Amino acid sequence: TWPGYSGVFNGQGHRITGLNFSAATTELFGLLNLRGVIKNLQLIDVNLYGNNGSAAGIVDQNNGQIIACSVTGKISASYGGTCGIAESNYGDIIACWFDGTLKESNNGAIVRYNYADITSCYWGGNAERGEFRNFGGTVDATKVDGATVKWQTAVDGMNTALTAGDYQWVLGTDGLPVLQKKQ
Repeated sequence: TWPGYSGVFNGQGHRITGLNFSAATTELFGLLNLRGVIKNLQLIDVNLYGNNGSAAGIVDQNNGQIIACSVTGKISASYGGTCGIAESNYGDIIACWFDGTLKESNNGAIVRYNYADITSCYWGGNAERGEFRNFGGTVDATKVDGATVKWQTAVDGMNTALTAGDYQWVLGTDGLPVLQKKQ
């Protein structure tokens, strides 16, 4: 809701598992405003469905910062696009990743519409691009294909961008990155 979330949501490396819901547009947060930050959070095995529009894992519109977040699972919509992290990005998305299944058309693994900066982000799954459309922003998003780029490459790349944070990515036993407190 307007004016959106303006606080700092620090997931502290916690995981939300099995988030399953359907709504007109579907995401964990609707609007992240200019002062808002969502960081250090993993959504595992989501099943999100936008029954009257788009669907995204973390936010509909990012104007702030999304740092060290990840989403795995299935994101679909009756019409409109789907994306792993944000529907539209006017802020910063740093060291985030998505792995899963998105609706077949109009999707972006990280964002659908990008107007700002995406730094050291990675994705696996069926999405062909990190962003569906880029409108002048900077996009540093790489597909993990298992041959040329592996998840360990993603871990190393994301950690390079997290120099100031308290958390880092490590390769988990399931072969996907896991967030942990820096030692």
